Amino acid sequence: MMRKAFAVGAAFACVSADQCDTPGSQRQDCGVLGTKQGQCEAKGCCWNPSNDGSPWCFHKGGPGPSPSAKCSLKYTSTGAPFSEDEVAKIRGFFLANIDIQGSGAVVAAPDHNTGPGGDYYFHWERDGALTMDALMRTNPGKVSDVETQLKHYVQWVEKVQNQPDPHGIDIRTEPKYTIPDGKPFAGSWCRPQNDGPGLRGKSLAEFGMALLARGEKGDADFVKEHLWTGTDAKHGGLVKYDLDWQADNWQSTGCDLWEEIQSNDFFWNRYTMRASLMIGADFAEKMGDAASAAKYRNVAKTVEGKLNDHFDGTFVFESQNRRKDAAVIEAFNDGDLNDGLFAPLSKEVLGTVITLNELFCDTFQINQKDTAANIPGILYGRYAGDTYDGGNPWVLLSATLAQLIYRQAGVASKTTVDASTYALLQKAYDIEDGLSGKALGDALMGAGDGVMIRIKHHVEATGLHMAEQITRDEGQMSSAKDLTWNYANVLKALHARGEYALAAITNTIVV
Repeated sequence: MMRKAFAVGAAFACVSADQCDTPGSQRQDCGVLGTKQGQCEAKGCCWNPSNDGSPWCFHKGGPGPSPSAKCSLKYTSTGAPFSEDEVAKIRGFFLANIDIQGSGAVVAAPDHNTGPGGDYYFHWERDGALTMDALMRTNPGKVSDVETQLKHYVQWVEKVQNQPDPHGIDIRTEPKYTIPDGKPFAGSWCRPQNDGPGLRGKSLAEFGMALLARGEKGDADFVKEHLWTGTDAKHGGLVKYDLDWQADNWQSTGCDLWEEIQSNDFFWNRYTMRASLMIGADFAEKMGDAASAAKYRNVAKTVEGKLNDHFDGTFVFESQNRRKDAAVIEAFNDGDLNDGLFAPLSKEVLGTVITLNELFCDTFQINQKDTAANIPGILYGRYAGDTYDGGNPWVLLSATLAQLIYRQAGVASKTTVDASTYALLQKAYDIEDGLSGKALGDALMGAGDGVMIRIKHHVEATGLHMAEQITRDEGQMSSAKDLTWNYANVLKALHARGEYALAAITNTIVV
């Protein structure tokens, strides 16, 4: 091994000096935080320490093409990126991770991973709530088709909500639980996680409203017994218990979406909290609880007043201690109430897409390789400077970008887009001049299809099984296998594409 490493290093040491004589301002990053000289040179890259903040490990041969030239998202669609059989296969992988052993638990990944992330065989509160939301939203049939899984999830929540917490925090803010017994994870972890109660309450409220709308025998009784009791039983019901915590503690300090840093002001947390409280207020009204509905709406309005502080004039940042973060893109999808705040075609949303396109195009060599090979789209990672397991692109974040683009297509096809918005669309997706109506919508759909095609290109080798990450240089599946959140976001993206197609037929806006 030592001889092989020496030989590789020696070979790259023969690179001519002018290939590495690149000014700091023009260097294209070839490493991640913590990359050493030997690792850098073994990748065929240049190593030259500097004091001006520019990369020490960078690609040979000068600055190369601009980010927009390397990672143009322009793509003319030739059909759905996944066939019906492929979508059914993906959905099968998704369903296999839900209601484990009939317990109602959602496994984050059926993988006792021994890598940097450790064991993924747990029910994460956040992942579970988002998964059940995706189950309802992407279900091609009626609520009865997924009723068993949802009712088992209700039983799961009843179990995990009503037990003592071993870590001195509120049980509702625990990050994850063991399967199938539902006990809080005993080890150290980033605690508390304050987005969980709102996300879980929102998903359960939506299930409750779906049952009330269906109105079959026993539906209302089930909702009154489990989700909103109107009494002290079960703390007022599972939804009320979660959303009461969210309304009372929205300013508290907790962990970020990636369980690494803490703040009391994450955009992801606050934007999704607002949505959870507003949907919870609608549900409370249906259950005859005007006082709770008013409380939730008042708190949501207060939260709303803080959100614009996250827009710096160019992009929406996640927090002061983590600015460029794709958690914001996930929030734009999961927290949007279609009321105009951070709307799909807003300058805030488009500016964030532009910023993250440039960041991840420059960060990941695989994006540049794919573009050079005429594979459309772009792959997104988590945030600037991520080093976890190599700091790679993630399937779920690339898919959430595609979902956002499809939603933008739905709006653009039915809206008169002003010149400033059009300019931002061109910068984000490299679309042509002068498009409007369905032509503009189709151009954006093409950009979304390109992202999904790039994802598909990297998951085909594993038979559409989707691991957590895609290696940043070679584009191979990496980290936890069969991550449930991947499947949820891919299905939500494809569902959004289907809604755009439906909108084009029925002349309605679906976002």
